[in-house]
Amino acid sequence: MDQLTTELYRNFNGDHLMKDRKGKGLIINKPLKRCNPDISTGLTAEQVRNRIDAGAVNIQRTGLTPTISSIISKNIFTLFNFINVFLAVILVIVGHPENILFLGIAISNTCMGIFQELRAKRGLDKLSVLAKAHVTVIRDGAEYTVAQDEIVLDDIVILAIGNQVCADAVVVSSERLEVDESLLTGETDRIQKSKGDTLLSGSYVTSGHGYAQITAIGEDSYAHSLTVEAKKSKKQVPPLLRTLNRIILILTIVILPLGTTLFYMKYFLFGDSLETAVLGSSASVLGMIPAGLILLTGVTMTVGALKLAKRKALVQELYSIETLARTDVLCLDKTGTITDGSLQFERLEPYSDVSEKEAGLAVSELMGTLEDKNATAAALTKAFGKTENWVSDIILPFSSERKWSGATFKEKGSYIIGAPNIVFKGSNKDFLEQANTKAALGFRVLCLAHSPLSITEEKLPEELSCHALLILSDHLRENANETFRYFSQEGVILKVISGDNPRTVQAVAEKAGISGSEKSIDMSQVEREADYAAIVEEYTIFGHVTPQQKRELIRGLKKNGHTACMTGDGVNDILAMREADCSVAMVGGSDAARSASDFILITDDFSVMIDVLKEGRRVINNIEKVAAIFLLKTVYSVLLTLIYIFIPYPYPIAPLQMMPINELTIGIPSFFLALQANYSRPEGKLLTNILEHTIPAAITVVFNSLYIQLASILFHIPTTESSTMVVFLIGIMGFYQLAKLAKPYTQRIRWLLIGLVCSFVLCFALLGNLFMLSSLFSRNVFFYMPLVYFSYHVHSFLGNICRKAVEAFHILKTAGWLKRSVRE
Repeated sequence: MDQLTTELYRNFNGDHLMKDRKGKGLIINKPLKRCNPDISTGLTAEQVRNRIDAGAVNIQRTGLTPTISSIISKNIFTLFNFINVFLAVILVIVGHPENILFLGIAISNTCMGIFQELRAKRGLDKLSVLAKAHVTVIRDGAEYTVAQDEIVLDDIVILAIGNQVCADAVVVSSERLEVDESLLTGETDRIQKSKGDTLLSGSYVTSGHGYAQITAIGEDSYAHSLTVEAKKSKKQVPPLLRTLNRIILILTIVILPLGTTLFYMKYFLFGDSLETAVLGSSASVLGMIPAGLILLTGVTMTVGALKLAKRKALVQELYSIETLARTDVLCLDKTGTITDGSLQFERLEPYSDVSEKEAGLAVSELMGTLEDKNATAAALTKAFGKTENWVSDIILPFSSERKWSGATFKEKGSYIIGAPNIVFKGSNKDFLEQANTKAALGFRVLCLAHSPLSITEEKLPEELSCHALLILSDHLRENANETFRYFSQEGVILKVISGDNPRTVQAVAEKAGISGSEKSIDMSQVEREADYAAIVEEYTIFGHVTPQQKRELIRGLKKNGHTACMTGDGVNDILAMREADCSVAMVGGSDAARSASDFILITDDFSVMIDVLKEGRRVINNIEKVAAIFLLKTVYSVLLTLIYIFIPYPYPIAPLQMMPINELTIGIPSFFLALQANYSRPEGKLLTNILEHTIPAAITVVFNSLYIQLASILFHIPTTESSTMVVFLIGIMGFYQLAKLAKPYTQRIRWLLIGLVCSFVLCFALLGNLFMLSSLFSRNVFFYMPLVYFSYHVHSFLGNICRKAVEAFHILKTAGWLKRSVRE
């Protein structure tokens, strides 16, 4: 089915036509007879096979990773590659084919980028299978679990709480089925679905269960745009990528006009030969292209995603690696995050003269009637079983909004199971204090309540009395203490946001070693118009939180300037996960939670989050560092081009002479620096590095180049010798900058710098003819050696000035003197 190359279309007569991907011409496929299968039998094997042959399969072409063809075309057909090829052709035409060596480097960079991305794609695709949602279908009278892309038209699917609707369907049976369509519409109201109602792909089940018949598949439904829709309320491109994108955009705009103007001025106005004008303008344009920076950013992010996948963390959005690396607040849902999601029934404590046997029977009847699909129901079913001897009039399954479930039985009244503080809200009965006492010990406490009255309009009936308390216990995840201790040590604030009793959440958080656990709040007592930004700063533990309140708490964190990450596994977490700067879901969680997340942990070991944070920080810190190295060449090339447009002298260097600079001061060292283990929290130092290191170094390069240009005029130094000195001084300045940015030095980095400097010197001594470089050992030593000494001090002096300017800017910004947005 992966090789399917056609799309399904249906005409007004119900026949099915096939159209190729490019939309060129319709081909009549073999007719497909629609049917309305019974929910007890579903489609037959023959009917499924006919639909597969007709292409009526839920194929989703927008996968987690780009296609092979898009990876190849994205790396090959770029503006900068077109410029490289154009310049190479021009250089050959004017008789300087030796200067097109840069084209070989560009080709090798492109091939390396393609290779790395394809390698990452293979690894991610293999692991993403583990995170794919599966669907239960009825076929030949039996239940089968199939992947989403194996669903066919007219399939009967079973829907339960937490399931995501993966293809458009119509409800054929509903047991209080409720869905949330917020991923599609932005509206968070729960919608009750009855027989005959339409279900849109992208919605998810919040309560009840039912059966549905698939009516549209593949790109005929909403499923193909689900990933985009699930994230439409977020997210801004993070600061580093946003800055790099702006730099690349600006350079894209200025490179060709500057290069063209330089050529025009030299050839047409200053009368340089065609050969000289082409060599100079080519070197200028090549110097301004940050080609390695684009390769570095894309490949580093992709390879980072592959490394995370190997550590059982699947990245669904590459840019989220940077966002997670900058996270300073990690919001945790207790169930499924701090705990492993499993519940153990401990005991039943009867009240109101109700026997334990009578209470247990009521629980058993509720379990058989409600058919809730969650951990609580599973634990109670295991303890009490399921019976269906009582006749039910009204059934209300559990929802995270209500925080209770119940049923009204004929001649029995209504039985409710839910959180005691919610079911008996505002009451001061003694059993509530006992429930709170047990919750403070870390137990999950539910109450079995009874009323002789009926449930109406999804509201609790009057005259409720507590028949029993149901005591359950959570199981803390292994390594939870070590994981949360690491996050605290790294300056990441932990917040626990849960729908459970705040005392239970507080006790579990204390066991997990989360600092500040004593600061807890019961969100059921908070008004709708409350100041969530102030509340979320004051407290650490939040209990009895509704899905809407979770989202408001995340908004409060963002309003306060925090970068928030939300973890969760259930439908009650989705609104907050979509609102957060980045989100993490568990592979065992609901389909909808996985779809709305940026990362999926393909393991029950939450300590993997440490690896995720470390890898994200390493990637971003190293990109910030090496980006400044790449941009040095770009900045001084722009400045030199602007100056040489207006002076009647040739551009000081040729394309071939730039090769030692490009490889020894930029290409090779950036590769090794990008692999450094730098796990400190990113501080947005790209612009700081550019101001403190790149700009001073570029100004120094321009000063040195103009000094050599003046000396060559006054002392009649040949062009080859003057350009050799310029190349040497540019290289020295590149090594000065490397020495500063490569700190802290490791043994590998020390030997790398020594080897690069020696190789650079050998290029002049042994490979001068290859790179159009003359000997450095001549009278010219008196011109460039003083500049080697003074360049260091000039660079340091300018760097200090820029550093103080940056510090002053931050002081003014912190003091509020400069207008700033709360969030970048």
